[in-house]
Amino acid sequence: MIQTHKQLTDRLNKAMMDEYIAVSPTQNPLAQQLPKLDNLSLREVVCQYTIFPRSIVSLLSTARDTARECGWNEVDVELTRNIGEELGTETEGLTHYQMLVRGLEFVVMPYIARKLSRLEPNKHTGQFIWQMDRVVSGKPHYALGGTYALECSAVPELVLVKHAIETFHKRATGRDLAPRGSLMEFFDLHIGTWEPDHEEGLRETTAKYVTTEADQKLFEQGF
Repeated sequence: MIQTHKQLTDRLNKAMMDEYIAVSPTQNPLAQQLPKLDNLSLREVVCQYTIFPRSIVSLLSTARDTARECGWNEVDVELTRNIGEELGTETEGLTHYQMLVRGLEFVVMPYIARKLSRLEPNKHTGQFIWQMDRVVSGKPHYALGGTYALECSAVPELVLVKHAIETFHKRATGRDLAPRGSLMEFFDLHIGTWEPDHEEGLRETTAKYVTTEADQKLFEQGF
């Protein structure tokens, strides 16, 4: 029996948190190993993570192009708004990636942060980005499901990354991260405002175009 789009997305969100380990605060490998990682390993994890937000505009643009080709105007507009925010429409031209790099440069790892824009992905990071590009380049409803997964996983993902950075900073300096610094602004605005808004916007605009059981099956597979 066909579900409503809200029932489908609610079920997928619940499965993401309950049945998979990637963004689970207890089952995620980084979360489990964090107390055991030395500072060098933890820094490497944080640096490799930055390649994902560096790639996000490209992934969203690919998904937006698919929506545009299908005539899915509402999804096109929503993803265009999302891409614009990533590129700085609400931050005086400062991209969200630049916010992250600047925050890392000043409070966590001054030497390495200056090289983040040129950092090459390791084997596993590269495979992840490649696979995500394949997903958002897939069949339209499949690509839509994968893009929605990017948005609804963003908050729990960022909570994990924030904790890893806070742990690294505490070890390196003996101090907590400044509550009003640019790095905390990056996390607080994403977790509290931007990412929930992106998830809601994409969920609402995709509802018009995911209407049959076949659509829903492809959307779920992409997710």
